[in-house]
Amino acid sequence: MRPRISPRDLKYVIAFALVMTIICSGAALRTLYPPPDEQYFEMWVLGPGGFAQHYYPHDDSNLGTDEALNWTLGVQNQMGNLEYVVVEVKLLNSTLSGPIASTGSPSSVQPILKFTQVLVENETWSVPFEWMIVNATRGNGSVSITGLSINGAQLNGQFANANSGYNFRFVFELWFLDPSSNALVFSQPTTVGPRSVWTQIWFNATSVA
Repeated sequence: MRPRISPRDLKYVIAFALVMTIICSGAALRTLYPPPDEQYFEMWVLGPGGFAQHYYPHDDSNLGTDEALNWTLGVQNQMGNLEYVVVEVKLLNSTLSGPIASTGSPSSVQPILKFTQVLVENETWSVPFEWMIVNATRGNGSVSITGLSINGAQLNGQFANANSGYNFRFVFELWFLDPSSNALVFSQPTTVGPRSVWTQIWFNATSVA
């Protein structure tokens, strides 16, 4: 004689089967439609040998003319797509406005140099940044940098000045092509506000002639 399930046990079996169906359906949906990964860029600056140290000659940030510095810029594409990116290099002092993270706004200072590249998904781009102060002038208690050598290219102009030569900074801003507007943008909207990618390194020019 085949065993029979009581009406009460049958209710439990049906309820259990229903719960398992919901759980398995949810798992299947998560497998078929996984949540999108976070999309972002990363950028950093390293010193000689690709290490986060020894950025300055003799580890002294007080620089003179013709002192060579060897840095490497790094950019990683975690946007999930092919991306066209631009690194804008800006020379500022402590009073010139830098990028503002809370609003996603770039510095209003014009770049002195740009690097461009097309990055595939998950690609890391390394950019040599070998530079030195070539010319600087003193006057009225301030130091003005008027000549730079970057990757062997000579750049001349009135780039920035600082009181007694203290608190210059290189700012590196990452811009990327927005396909919806076909324009370069500095920040991207997120659920917690605009996100921008930039970094900076400070130095002094107190030992210039």
